[in-house]
Amino acid sequence: MSEGEVVEQLGQHTDTLIAGLSLIFSIVSAYIVALNYFIGSSNFAARLGSFAFVTLVLLMLAMLMMGVQSTHNGLVLRLEELRASGELTAAGAAVLANATPKPGGGFSLDGVLNFCATIGLGFVYLALAYMTFLHRWTPDAIQVEIQDRDKSQPTMRSRPSQ
Repeated sequence: MSEGEVVEQLGQHTDTLIAGLSLIFSIVSAYIVALNYFIGSSNFAARLGSFAFVTLVLLMLAMLMMGVQSTHNGLVLRLEELRASGELTAAGAAVLANATPKPGGGFSLDGVLNFCATIGLGFVYLALAYMTFLHRWTPDAIQVEIQDRDKSQPTMRSRPSQ
């Protein structure tokens, strides 16, 4: 695999990571809306089933992201092989610098991003557990009531003719 192909694949890795995070945010947002409108006031069995389902979906996404990370690690190793053989260009060296720890015990940019994503997902999962089982959801603050329209009142106003 050439350096250009490796750099392109690493760019696609970033796209996949962003798409995965976007999907996680969408799932979590939809679950919170569902908690607010019907799951939060359901019985324990329904809340447990809903939480088990969202757990399964988040675990599947986490496993997918772990597979993507494994591929990422292989691509970084290929860049290191190219560097060792003296074939690495400046562009490849810049990509490799983002993916490898700095000399003297520093962190890699990719490592910090993975750590933040993992910690963030852990906090989100704990928050979902709290909101599902411990938080007491109350009805909306503004009560909405549907009323029949008075048939004698016009429904549309017409503009005066000029």
